[in-house]
Parts: sequence; C-alpha cells; structure tokens
Amino acid sequence: MNKGFSLIETLVATAIIVMATVGPLALAASSLAQANYIKDQIVATFLAQEALEIMRNVRDTSGITEIKRLADGTGGVSCGVGSVCTVSGIDTSGVTYAVTGCQDTCPALEFDTENDLYCYTGHGGADCPGVRTSSIFTRTVNVERVNDGKEYKIHATVRWARGYGERHIELTENLFERTW
Repeated sequence: MNKGFSLIETLVATAIIVMATVGPLALAASSLAQANYIKDQIVATFLAQEALEIMRNVRDTSGITEIKRLADGTGGVSCGVGSVCTVSGIDTSGVTYAVTGCQDTCPALEFDTENDLYCYTGHGGADCPGVRTSSIFTRTVNVERVNDGKEYKIHATVRWARGYGERHIELTENLFERTW
C-alpha cells in the first residue's frame, strides 16, 4: 500500500489554497483603491471649500466691487465667463489671498510636506514655506454675475486624476453685496 499524496491530490489541494487566498487579496486590493478614491474626494472637497472661503474673504475685505472686477476682468485678472482663476493664500497667517488668472491650463497645487498645506509656487511661495511636492489636484474658480452687480455665483472646481481616471468636484456659492 502506497502512503502519501498523489500528484493529483497535491494539485487539488494547491488549487483550493490558491482560491481561498485570492478572494481576500482581491477584496483587500479593491478596498485600498476605494479608500484612496474616498480620501481624494475628501481632500478635493476641502480644497474647493477653501476656494469659496477665500472668495468670501475677498468680498468681506474688499467689497463686492472686487468680485465684480474679477467677473468682468476690469482689475487685470478675469475669472468671468470663459475664464478661470486660481486662488491661494499668500501668508500662513491667513490674512491675505491671491487670485491669479489662468487662461489655458491652470497649474496643479503643490503639497507642503513640512506643514501639510496645499499651495501654489507662485505668489513668492510665501504661502507654502516648506518642502513642496507636486500634487494631483488642480483648483479653479469662476465668477458669474447673477443679479445686477449685487450677486455673484462662485464656482470652485477641483480636478484630479489617479489610476481610476479623471475626476472633479464643483462647489458653488452665491455672494451678495454686504449690507452691514
């Protein structure tokens, strides 16, 4: 009588082990990809919200006339119809912000690895004092006149691309002339 496993029994046992292992590994890989996608969506949402807050700060410090200039392009920078701008903080105190026009292709945000900030290298780099690496996110702002110069709709769009393709998120907010 022969004791031990035959070649067929060994192959069947190996196939069962492989099938039992591949399923959970595929599930883990899918979960990691989904987690990265969700993380990117959250970061993009925060970046778009920050752009809206920067534009709200522009309105609060300079008045609706500055938003009007951005919409009309009369201030040298046009974020109105057919144009988009980038917005960024200039200093880490959060007091001043910069709005820069970009007609064809807007630059991607950079990531300050020392301070965990997203920023642009322009504006003297003061808004991003640490070591910077390029990010996958591009943030743009468009200003649309809604009501006779007293109301403007701000569109903040963040685009990014990763292995699952190109994505974008857009947040909008209506800014009104301050009356207080």
